[in-house]
Amino acid sequence: MRLMGFSIAMEDTGAGYSSLSIISEIMPDIIKIDRSVIQNIDKNSVKESMLQGLMLIAREAGSLVVAEGIENKEEASELKRNNVELAQGSFYARPAALVKM
Repeated sequence: MRLMGFSIAMEDTGAGYSSLSIISEIMPDIIKIDRSVIQNIDKNSVKESMLQGLMLIAREAGSLVVAEGIENKEEASELKRNNVELAQGSFYARPAALVKM
């Protein structure tokens, strides 16, 4: 797929063990960190440690990181402090309606 110009993204990373073991096999271009890791990360040091571990894995794999489901300023600040490259969630913008083409 990469030879055809496609990028590979891995969704819901951190939501289960299987996603972690597959990173080394796929070497995704983009790793999207699941909302379950992000939610209340500013209040939970274990979640912050999980994020830091995922960031280390992403750097080793050469992957761009996207955090999903940011809902407030505190979560956003924690992600920025941990050098997360990209973020999405209702803190930034409400989901847009799908439009039939």
